[in-house]
Amino acid sequence: MSNSFLQRQERLFSAMQREGLSAVLLTMSDDHGSEYIAPHFQSIAYYTGFTGSAATVLFVRGGGEEPSDTNRVYLWTDGRYFLQASGELKKSGGILMKQGMKDVPGLEEMLKKLVDANNSEASFCLGVDGRLVGGAEIRTLKKAVVGRHAKSEKFCIKGDCRLCNELWDADKTDPRPPLSFGRIWELSETYAGASMQQKLTDIRAAMEKEDADTLILTDLDEIAWCINLRGGDIAYHPVFYAFLILTKEDATLFHGTEQTFDGLTSRPYEDFYDALKALPAESRIWVDGEQASFLVMELLSDRKDLIKKASPVKLMKAVKNETEIRNMKRAHQKDGVALTKWIFALKQQEKAFEETGADPNLSELSVSADLQRLRSRQTHYIEDSFAPILAFGAHGAIVHYEPTKETDLPLSFGQGAYLLADTGGHYLEGTTDVTRTISLGEPSGQQKQHYTAVLKGHLRLLAATFLDGAAGSSLDQLAREPLYELGLDYRHGTGHGVGYLLSVHEGPNAFRMKHTKDNVIREGMITSDEPGVYLEGAYGIRLESLILSVRKNETEYGTFLGFEPLTMVPFDRESILADALSEREKDTLNAYHRQVYESLCEDLTEDEKTWLYEQTRPF
Repeated sequence: MSNSFLQRQERLFSAMQREGLSAVLLTMSDDHGSEYIAPHFQSIAYYTGFTGSAATVLFVRGGGEEPSDTNRVYLWTDGRYFLQASGELKKSGGILMKQGMKDVPGLEEMLKKLVDANNSEASFCLGVDGRLVGGAEIRTLKKAVVGRHAKSEKFCIKGDCRLCNELWDADKTDPRPPLSFGRIWELSETYAGASMQQKLTDIRAAMEKEDADTLILTDLDEIAWCINLRGGDIAYHPVFYAFLILTKEDATLFHGTEQTFDGLTSRPYEDFYDALKALPAESRIWVDGEQASFLVMELLSDRKDLIKKASPVKLMKAVKNETEIRNMKRAHQKDGVALTKWIFALKQQEKAFEETGADPNLSELSVSADLQRLRSRQTHYIEDSFAPILAFGAHGAIVHYEPTKETDLPLSFGQGAYLLADTGGHYLEGTTDVTRTISLGEPSGQQKQHYTAVLKGHLRLLAATFLDGAAGSSLDQLAREPLYELGLDYRHGTGHGVGYLLSVHEGPNAFRMKHTKDNVIREGMITSDEPGVYLEGAYGIRLESLILSVRKNETEYGTFLGFEPLTMVPFDRESILADALSEREKDTLNAYHRQVYESLCEDLTEDEKTWLYEQTRPF
């Protein structure tokens, strides 16, 4: 157990005692509710050692349900990170709470138990940094702990608790990375498909319908999209730290550079919260009550007629315009060339194994670097769209595994092991996200059975027909059913929306079991299709393509949509049990493979083209 983690926790618990705090809530977020965050905000890793992208931590002083219990550190994360978290938390003594699993209490249930068990005269006081936790999360938490209408003297929330970051700021041995602001650059209309002026006009029209005088945007992707600007303040995520306040006459951008932009009033990033307080009393304000931080919602809490609903930008951004769609197809064609060349090279290494043996220098990290080099040779390539997941053998069962120097596995050929490659790129023409699982030798019968089941689910979703506006949750079942028939499942969503040169994860569209009212699939949305199966200690299989919602038919019953594949990368022919595919699934697969070959062949060498032709032959 790492002394450094224990020392950091001990300093925090001592500070909590001085401040009279019973518990402190730490979220993996920034002032904007971002999924991916800069190192400046990665406090969870600092205190617990967990390096995944989704977690919530509760530090409980004298924790647990009995007064005699010692301090405790609980960490909640989802099924993507169970294996990773169980290993990383050994360094710090954190207690893994497997989110969504039977008999595992959620954060709200845990807090209610702690509050109910509190026998001291003082109330149970929870500290949160109001900048870094959503207002909606706090409302849900309060309701769960003390009820919808009840006022409880046993429970209080201190919303300006910044102990976690203040103590990190003061750490001289491992100083907190500063919040840095990089250069902001303009995405031309050639790629964006509409000018900033046109987008702001459309947004103001939506404000007019809501009778809103002021729109407050705190989501970084929404801000970047509506003013056609991009940056690099977060790794793999071409956005910049900023806030935007839009009125009928003005658009004020609060950012951290000295740059100015036509059509925008620029102010320092740190002025935003004071600007909120200074908004005219008569201004009718629109803010996304589900996305904005607790602090933002507190500063606006005394406003009459506050509009608390999703911003109009959310749906505008998710439904891609004709230019964005055309460009995204081009980005995926280029990405497919890079990936197909890369897979071909691996297969050639597999073929050479029996004669010369595999290259001992090939490993997860080395082949990841090879793929990045191939992508970088494509025109208008900018960077990877997320940290590459190159997972060999048993590492494939760790859903979001990222190879490091400490965990890097050498590749072995001829033994039927799988290499799971979940990668993507940002181009001026858009963003890609693709997963292929590649056999490095003859797969076993079980591997083929599992691979084919995952492929069947992938193809069923790709071939779906549905009404415009169907719930994403209603389509999720299509991808899972072939695995259900084998008694298998996967603990992640089947698909997520993808932004245009923005976050590789975008809402509101998604395929997941849980239903939410705004998760509907509309024409022009781009969503991933990525079922999988994961056997701990053995292998993982995931097959992911991005698919575009397109109009198929219109009748008296409504507008019917289907999907068009954007990703152009072949599946692993050696792993497919053709007899297990239905005729419809074969037709869908053959049509897809024909499109892959026609899309890529002109940009491949003769050897690569010959190999691809064999890989994409009809079944």
